[in-house]
Amino acid sequence: MNREQTVERLRAWARRAQSEAQYADTREDRLKWQGQAQALNGVAGLLAEQGARMSDFEIWSRVVSDREKILAAWKERQSGLEINIYAGQMAGYDVALTALKDVDGVVWPRREPHAG
Repeated sequence: MNREQTVERLRAWARRAQSEAQYADTREDRLKWQGQAQALNGVAGLLAEQGARMSDFEIWSRVVSDREKILAAWKERQSGLEINIYAGQMAGYDVALTALKDVDGVVWPRREPHAG
């Protein structure tokens, strides 16, 4: 799959997450789905806007770095509605990373405590 196809796949997943947010039963679920859509759209935007100027490794590193920042924020705040946004963003980055492969073709490992 090339970058353009990856961008389209990420945007389709983001649209699906936004649709799920619209029909979520609870505010917490809505925030999780919105967070997921936000992360997926962010990765798609990175690929579409800066992707041509970045190597596969640079893109991979950037997405992993962004994911780690969200994970740190999630760990720091363990209460309040904003943790739902962080949880959704983590899920979004995990989904996005399944569409990206690092230079060795290895999919990002999901071994974080929140991924259970």
